[in-house]
Amino acid sequence: MAAKPAKKGWLAALLSLLVPGLGQAYAGSYDRGFIILAVAAFFNFFILQTLTVMEAHLLAEGENLLSWARENLVRLGVNGLRLFAGGVLAGALYVWVIVDAYRLASGSRSEQQLGR
Repeated sequence: MAAKPAKKGWLAALLSLLVPGLGQAYAGSYDRGFIILAVAAFFNFFILQTLTVMEAHLLAEGENLLSWARENLVRLGVNGLRLFAGGVLAGALYVWVIVDAYRLASGSRSEQQLGR
């Protein structure tokens, strides 16, 4: 059996930094890369939709979201909670995606752990 050419872990991490899931695809895990890209797109849509709802319903003429939030932090309510939870979850996913791409490409995981 021929040995696979070694992939660069730093390049996989950089690719995932630019586009979530691209580093996994570079490392040869195309299905995982596609799923990560779909989940990242969902989180982006969720956060942007929440910001749009907040801006459309809560801001007065001439205010921006940050100035309004500083003055009315408690009034953010459910939309603020959605924004915070979506941001925290998206940030955690983003960090995991970069680390996962690095580990996949550098061979830190065995083939058995990958489920192959």
